[in-house]
Amino acid sequence: MARWIGRLAVVYGAALTGFLALRGRLPEARLPLVAALNSGLHLLLKPALVLLPLALLRRRVVLAGLLVTPVVEYLRAYAGPLMRRTDPEPGEPGIRLLTYNLHAEETRLDPQIDVIRSANADVVALQELSFAAAKRFAAALADRYPHQALHPNAEPFAGQGILSRFPVTADDYWQHVDIPNALGHQRAVLDVNGQAVVLYNLHPVHPGMVDKIYDAAPRADEVTRLLARIEAETLPVVLAGDFNMSDQSDDYRRITARLQDAFRQAGRGLGYTFPDWSAPQARSVVNGLPLGFLPPLVRLDYVFHNPTMRVIEARAWPDAGGSDHRPLLVRLKIEE
Repeated sequence: MARWIGRLAVVYGAALTGFLALRGRLPEARLPLVAALNSGLHLLLKPALVLLPLALLRRRVVLAGLLVTPVVEYLRAYAGPLMRRTDPEPGEPGIRLLTYNLHAEETRLDPQIDVIRSANADVVALQELSFAAAKRFAAALADRYPHQALHPNAEPFAGQGILSRFPVTADDYWQHVDIPNALGHQRAVLDVNGQAVVLYNLHPVHPGMVDKIYDAAPRADEVTRLLARIEAETLPVVLAGDFNMSDQSDDYRRITARLQDAFRQAGRGLGYTFPDWSAPQARSVVNGLPLGFLPPLVRLDYVFHNPTMRVIEARAWPDAGGSDHRPLLVRLKIEE
């Protein structure tokens, strides 16, 4: 048994090291298997953290050599947030932004309202906004968010909305209708104490929801179009939403080549936001199986910003309010 475990570990180390060496030349938009591997790479790297010390203890030199690259890649990506211990300065001013995928909820809305109230954000970016949720939120949260730009959709998974304490001076909603099962996107301009800030509330399509087994090309197409829009912006820019990608994907690297990931800069831990299956209605994707005990396993929800802003705080909210996504709360400050 020990011999077979050792052989499997060698195969694991060799395959993962080879993939890491080659993936820069393997575009996931054209290779579905690469896209799937990138989506789960943050989990595939974790066994190497345990196997490398064991290989060194047992003086398995070849195995240890094969595991070095996966361990280095994991530490490169996650050591910063995992080792960060500095708490944000509570008194430092900043814009509190919450991004929240509502799971297209239409009936169990009070827990989600409670989450939004408890987060006490200045601006809330909502994805998967149903007509019922838009109507209920508009009334129940008007005291806290007098400025609202809500775009519910007949297909609730494509609805988007923004709740704001700051005036919304411009608002635009669109779908890329030429992309299969495309979801919604929104651009708004907020008047933050006299400073105009552009907020993109985004929801690129998931590679597993484009009428194919796993195809990242439609999401890549959407990201290309979104980056072209952002390139033309001259104001401080924030992107928030459910991006349906892991932080190991090609699209993540394309976005972070131009913008900064708020959680990677100021978050602590791994910041996983999906899936939260603690509520029965959130388990629709797994046909209601009793998987509520599982913790979130991936980051799908992000806030990105350009260098005109600085991150003070970033954390995944602990309560999903019945959604299958946990919200992400970020505190940003506009730099002089």
